Amino acid sequence: MRLNHYNRMIKLILLAGWLCVPLNAVFAQNDFDAYRAQQVQGAQQVKREFREYKEQQDREFANFLKGQWSEFQTSQGKVRLKEPEPKQAPVAPPPAPAPDTTPVVVTPPMPYPAVAPVNIPVTPPPPPQPKPVTIGANELDLVFFGNAVKLTFDPKWKSYRLAGGAKPETMSEFWTVMSGSQYEQTIQTISNARRDLKLDDWGFVTLWRDVAKALQPERKSEQNLLLWFFLVKSGYDVRLGYYDSDVFLFVAIKQPVYATKYTKVNNQTYYAALSEDHGNGIRAFYSYKSDYPTKLNALDIKFAATGFTKPVTAQRTLQFDYKGQLVKFNVNYDRRLIEYFESFPQIDFELYFDTDSSALLRQGLLPQLKNYTSAMSEDEAVNFLLSFVQHAFAYKTDIDQFGYQKCFFIEESIYFPYNDCKDRSVIFAWLVRELMGIKVIGLLYPGHMTTAVELKQIHEGYATVLYQGKHFVIADPTYINASVGMPMPSYARLSPTRVVEIQ
Repeated sequence: MRLNHYNRMIKLILLAGWLCVPLNAVFAQNDFDAYRAQQVQGAQQVKREFREYKEQQDREFANFLKGQWSEFQTSQGKVRLKEPEPKQAPVAPPPAPAPDTTPVVVTPPMPYPAVAPVNIPVTPPPPPQPKPVTIGANELDLVFFGNAVKLTFDPKWKSYRLAGGAKPETMSEFWTVMSGSQYEQTIQTISNARRDLKLDDWGFVTLWRDVAKALQPERKSEQNLLLWFFLVKSGYDVRLGYYDSDVFLFVAIKQPVYATKYTKVNNQTYYAALSEDHGNGIRAFYSYKSDYPTKLNALDIKFAATGFTKPVTAQRTLQFDYKGQLVKFNVNYDRRLIEYFESFPQIDFELYFDTDSSALLRQGLLPQLKNYTSAMSEDEAVNFLLSFVQHAFAYKTDIDQFGYQKCFFIEESIYFPYNDCKDRSVIFAWLVRELMGIKVIGLLYPGHMTTAVELKQIHEGYATVLYQGKHFVIADPTYINASVGMPMPSYARLSPTRVVEIQ
């Protein structure tokens, strides 16, 4: 009897345990479901509060736009080089049989030989850009320098018309319409495209410009209104202005911008860099004095991205005489990248020295040059690269070639038929860094830019500059026939007004 009772007790305990397992599981599942529902409810509450916060900001900003407008004046674009550059590239005298260590006498520069350059490139036409295609009621296909970008848009953006002329009430109404539209997904799409293509700030702005043009073709004022809204909502400090029926945009940029009109509002400098004529047609305009409720950022253009295009290959032949031997290269470059650079603001020299070439140019030109420099001594390799830049490119000042000051990216020196001392310094510094791995600095003089290199051994008679405790040897890619250590006579007795640090 006692054994049977014991067996029954064991069975009851096992049964109770078996029954408790699903009951505990049920209780645990119920607790988890309640927790998850609470979290979802909390997330929805956060989203709702954030949406209400943004709506409140937009209402406040729209109210500001109704009345707080003042007249502002524009200032002429800043000048990067105040002194004129040499009209012709000076030519160094033939080298003496032995090193000449006597002081260099300042003499007038000799004229550049009046011979027609044989390597002026045939300029290919810009690659055709496919027009944006509307593929649905609210879907758009863009091609951004060869890259497909698909986005959705609110039909209000395409149908909007600036009625009644540009005035504060109209701008306020436009902001109210846009802030009430479905813009979040489009902004996320363009932000994702920026991340995937690794665009710089200017590339991001350029992509938004293409979006605005596609939505409002042939309507400049409506394009600027859309671009203003999209960039502000993307976190950039862009200010709207108007005069009569025209709508203008001014953008804050961290770096100084040259040859572009600008204005100041609330101690912040804004540039007409988004205008195709750099603001030359803008004199006075009206803009709002209040800032957007959320802090906005200035564009940061410390370098230019060069790897986002799907290249269109163009070619130029570069040739020069080196110690009686004709050296000839066929150089490929990216025509699409040239097109991108055409709209790039003119920034300070560091931008151009620190920006790389396209992979197309790098992979084509550098190995050809390396075939020569790899077997040379350090001095001879620098002289070879100097000779290449001095003789393979024809010289002309920006004023003579374009009518205004311009600084080239590396790719542009391959594309344009002429370059000047700034451009030669940029491409020479790039070649020395890439092929020899030595440090280079830019030297700015009144009306002239050149470079200096950090050599392992400095020979007697070499002209040098002292920078950060190190002696750098002058290497001038504009002084025709000059070898390393030879300064242009006009600047031999001068100290540079500025040293450009090259990363």
